Amino acid sequence: MLTKTLLTKTRTLLIAAGAIAVLGLTGCASDSASMEMKSTDYVVTGLGDDRQEALEEAKERALDVCENRDRDEFIIQDQQVLGPDASAQKRQEAESMVEGGTVNEDTNLAALNDDGEDYKAIWSISCR
Repeated sequence: MLTKTLLTKTRTLLIAAGAIAVLGLTGCASDSASMEMKSTDYVVTGLGDDRQEALEEAKERALDVCENRDRDEFIIQDQQVLGPDASAQKRQEAESMVEGGTVNEDTNLAALNDDGEDYKAIWSISCR
């Protein structure tokens, strides 16, 4: 009789401890999920006399976009660098990449349309 009562109490305590653990984990999961922000892709561009200058300008614009959203770093989702002699196919690939991006006040629309002698860097980024 004593063993049966002890077994019943032990089982009840284990069930209660398991329920508390599940509630604790559920609470942690919902807290961390609410802290995450949805990722948005932005298109940034840079123009330069050479490839490096175009990339530096794109980097500067990407940092500006992310800082405006209280983020201090970004991930390059896709990159296209077009030189003065870029093929029509490469230019078309760059244009299709831009179609899915978010345009804001930091987007250099002149760079997107420039077919001059400059290098053009086009990045699709997500801020982190």
